[in-house]
Amino acid sequence: MPDLMTIAFMIALSSVTAAGMVAFVGRTHRHEGAPQTAATLVCYGMTYLSISLMASAGHVRWFLAAYGFFACGQSCWIWALHRFHQLRPPYALLVVLPIVSVLGLSLDSLSASLRVQLISCLFLGYEVWALYLLTLRRAEAMNRGTMVLIVGTLMFAAALLLRLHTPVVSLTLRDTAASTPPLLLSFVILSIAMHFKSTGFLMMCHERKQVLLDRMANVDVLTELPNRRALMLSLEHVWQQCQRCHTPLSVLMVDVDHFKRVNDACGHPEGDKVLAQISRVLQSHVRPSDIVGRYGGEEFVIACPHTASAEAQVLAERLCAQVRSAVSAHHDTSAWPITISVGLHVCLPGDWQTLEDIVLLADQALYHAKAAGRNRVHLLIPTPGTRFGT
Repeated sequence: MPDLMTIAFMIALSSVTAAGMVAFVGRTHRHEGAPQTAATLVCYGMTYLSISLMASAGHVRWFLAAYGFFACGQSCWIWALHRFHQLRPPYALLVVLPIVSVLGLSLDSLSASLRVQLISCLFLGYEVWALYLLTLRRAEAMNRGTMVLIVGTLMFAAALLLRLHTPVVSLTLRDTAASTPPLLLSFVILSIAMHFKSTGFLMMCHERKQVLLDRMANVDVLTELPNRRALMLSLEHVWQQCQRCHTPLSVLMVDVDHFKRVNDACGHPEGDKVLAQISRVLQSHVRPSDIVGRYGGEEFVIACPHTASAEAQVLAERLCAQVRSAVSAHHDTSAWPITISVGLHVCLPGDWQTLEDIVLLADQALYHAKAAGRNRVHLLIPTPGTRFGT
């Protein structure tokens, strides 16, 4: 079996290698804590390097250096998690931890075991702090990266509990015959936990980036509604669902009346506010099963699965009334009333229409609503069983 010095040196080399991997792979996540995570692994590597030197020389300065580097690693780790969550790190506490660790271990008035136990409790408290920061992910999906990171943090805490239970083996490596089994177990757990932490952190960063890219590809930035691409995919899904269930599908095409005049008179920023207000009105008056999306420009589409024409028309009239009363554009001291026109088409069971036909018929209904004077709803229902265009 290799001696403790060799094992500690191998773990130190592994930690520094993992730090290089995190620094390289996480170079696109500089503002999310990747540099701090790499620094954490470097500090852990320096910890085990000091332990290997302590095993060979047994000098007290290597003992203090080991715990000092370990405390720096804990501080860097908390710093990394704060950066990931876009929180301001408590720099004072992060600086105090290494200082308190070295000073506490230097106290001759306390027994060696008690000193190690106190510092281990302090390190364990920082792991609890890390677990608390990970619970901030509750606002996002609990993905695989978070789970891996939690496992690594729990393993790290378990290794610290082992140090707390057998403090003497953390203080000196001279009595290798007696201290090897628990010390080796602690080494192994800490080493595995370090790699779990680094891997989980990179996974979290990658998953967050993927969520951001998906959002950019599918969500309209201004209204925070599904964009046209995502809208059509969702519409395809509900249309197929209605076909299988033999239920009607109502599609509402919504257009803001005289929107160009609003932009010209009040400015494009005010026009953007109007679109955002209308999107909130539309979202707040539909069912959870309905789909609301921005079709383009000042046009929106609402798809109501399993909804007949009477229900859809009531919804459309309610939306028109709500927009009239709640939405307006402002310029200087004057306010411009905002209204919408709605074209409604209901696809009945048995209709042989493509998705493009459905949207086109809703658009034609909108054209009739605008031609009839705007600020109104026009319902278009083709004869059941007929094919569009015949």
